[in-house]
Parts: sequence; structure tokens; C-alpha cells
Amino acid sequence: MAAYGPEMRFGTRLTARQIDLLLAVAATVAVGTGLASWAVGTGWGRWLTVTHALAGLTLLVLAPAKLRGSVRTGLKRRRTTRWLSMLLGALVVATVVLGVLHATGLWHGVGYWSALWTHVLLVAFVVPLLVWHIVSRPGRPGIADLDRRAFIGGAIAMAAAGAAYWIQQLVVGDNRRFTGSHEIGSFTPAEMPTTMWLNDRSPRVAVSDWELTVAGEPVQLQTLHDRATSLTADLDCTGGWWSRQSWDAVPLAELLPAIDAPTLEVTSLTGYSRLFPARDAANLYLAVGYGGEPLRRGHGAPVRLVAPGRRGFWWVKWVTRIDVVSRPWWLQLPFPAE
Repeated sequence: MAAYGPEMRFGTRLTARQIDLLLAVAATVAVGTGLASWAVGTGWGRWLTVTHALAGLTLLVLAPAKLRGSVRTGLKRRRTTRWLSMLLGALVVATVVLGVLHATGLWHGVGYWSALWTHVLLVAFVVPLLVWHIVSRPGRPGIADLDRRAFIGGAIAMAAAGAAYWIQQLVVGDNRRFTGSHEIGSFTPAEMPTTMWLNDRSPRVAVSDWELTVAGEPVQLQTLHDRATSLTADLDCTGGWWSRQSWDAVPLAELLPAIDAPTLEVTSLTGYSRLFPARDAANLYLAVGYGGEPLRRGHGAPVRLVAPGRRGFWWVKWVTRIDVVSRPWWLQLPFPAE
């Protein structure tokens, strides 16, 4: 492996190790805030989205200095190392560009596969390559590289990223929800996208054969239709879109008996499930329609969960069971693996 090359100028004179260190910090912040923003559906999530954008733009600002150093030392490396480094650079640029395209609304993607999901997929390749890039070299960056020059260089990169973000907001406008999602099909159910979480699939079961139990007791779909009232709530999908609908829904608290267990498990006919604190039952709803019409199959018909303030993967579709369980609600993966 080749050692780090000579110093590179970036506002102040930084070593190649310091450039790598700044890239690692920006990448860590970008990945961490990106994942966290997926999980947060309340207003303070805006700060996660903004921080994620600034970290991503900082990567883009640092990229030219890194590329110049890579060109200087690239010919000294083994061929495999050289190609992997070039692949890492291309993936970082593509990841940030896709994030910018999504943020500005210039490109949403093709069909089900969105620009945001492509952005996330590329991150899954970038992270291990970036770790390899840093730890596989002699003289990898450490605490000693965090000197005054590194802080000044980092501050300059962040200031440039902040200016780029401000220009983006000025030109494009604040056309997104605080999560970064774009509005699609509000109050028009037919225009709301039909998306699934990972490998989940829309089941084909006749409504007449549908069985729903709540805390072990059967509940008739007709009962839900008779008791449903209008509820306006925003479905915010991690695919990068959100839609506001008037849901015909029944509060889950009205269907539950008195319970002393801490957790509710909502399960789909497909096996997909999420755990919720039992205390949140008053803010969870079972919906059977929207806008005065029945749910479409792709949107969870005949009955789905509506969970205001939570991201879309919490809104379980095709609900068949709601069980009272004793294990803590947080004892689950932050994002479903199925």
C-alpha cells in the first residue's frame, strides 16, 4: 500500500491524512443523521435533515482536494488499490449528487425506485469502502491530525457547504416537508404512490374472508366502517414523498380492553409487524378508507394502521392482528428487516 502523499491546499494547507479525517467525520455525520431522519416523524427532525444536507455538501466540497491528492499518489499504488480508490470517489460523488437531485426535486427516480433509495443503496457500498480506504494505509489519520489547521480547513469546508445549501434553498425554495420528503397526491388517494417496505408484498385475500383480532377478540370490518370518523394525517414515506389524506379511521384505544402490558404488536397478513408503546393507543388508528372511499389494496385494504407523527414504515398495512405483549416496544430493529 502507498503511504499518504504530500500536503494539499484547501483554504489552509492540509495533509492528506487531515483531508481523509475530515472526510471520515463528514461521512459519519451524514450517515448517522440520514438514518436518524428516517426514524423521526416529528418536527424536530428538521435539524437532522439540515445537518445531513450540510454533511453531504461538505463531502462534495472536500472531494476536489481529495481527488488531487489521489491523482498524485495513484500511480504508485497497486492496480487493485487504485481502482478501488477510484470507485470510492465515484460512489461518493454519485451519492451526494443523488441527494441533491432529490432535495431539489430535479429527479425523483424511476417508478418505485426513487432517487432517495438509490442514494441510500450507494451509501451501503460507500461506508465499507471508506473504512477500507482509511485503515488500510500506513500512517492513517489519528487524534494528532486534529490540529488548528484541520479545524480551520473543516470550518472552511462547512462554510462553503452552508453557502451551497443556502443558495439551494433560495433557488428551489422550501418545497419539502421537514423530513425532506416531497408532497404527492394530498387529498387525492388515487395519486398517492403505492410503495412497500423492502420485500413486503400486497396480499390477495377477499374482504369477506378477512379476519381481524384485537387483543385476542375478533373485530368485524363492518364494525370499523360503522364507527369510523374522519382523521387528517400525513403519511411520510422513507422513499422521499409524503401525502396528506382524510382517513376514515377508528382510534385503537376504543377497541382495546383495559390492559396492563407495556406493548402492542401490530401484525400484517404478510407477517410484517411493529411494536408500539401501549400508552400510544390513543394516537393509533385503524383505517378502512380515505376521502370517503375504501382503501385500495396497495394502500393496505381492507384495514391498515394510521400512526400520525411516525414515518411510513410504522403504518402497518393489511392488519390482521393487534396483540398485547409483555416485551418492551423498543426491543426491535429500528428499521424492519423483512
